Amino acid sequence: MLYLKPMSGGAPAGLKRGSFVGQHLLGDSVTQKLNLFEKSYVYYKTSNGAYPVEERVVLKRNLYKKIKDFDEFITKSYVTKVVERDSAQMRLAKVLDIGTKLMRYDTHQVEKDVKKLAVPTEFERYLTNLKFQ
Repeated sequence: MLYLKPMSGGAPAGLKRGSFVGQHLLGDSVTQKLNLFEKSYVYYKTSNGAYPVEERVVLKRNLYKKIKDFDEFITKSYVTKVVERDSAQMRLAKVLDIGTKLMRYDTHQVEKDVKKLAVPTEFERYLTNLKFQ
């Protein structure tokens, strides 16, 4: 069992935040949670130079990628009728809630652990077993 400690800080202020655009297949509640998740993990900063462009910056990249992979997995499971809609919504919402909450914690060990998990259901189980202080 892994206990997580809160951390201070976050993304630099005043930068453009990421967002989820569109409607999620699993409904409005999942869309809202996914949008909050994206706002927590992604921001854009303008680079300096002759041709300034917006650079996409993802915080806690391993966690972000695993949560996005789980979204893809659970949505595909729903489309192929392996999982019912209510179950898929509930499971994805729980993972997104935990993922959003993890932005406020020191997740160095969690990121190392999830990098080793290949199966999305193992990742889901790992996240749901985390304890927050």
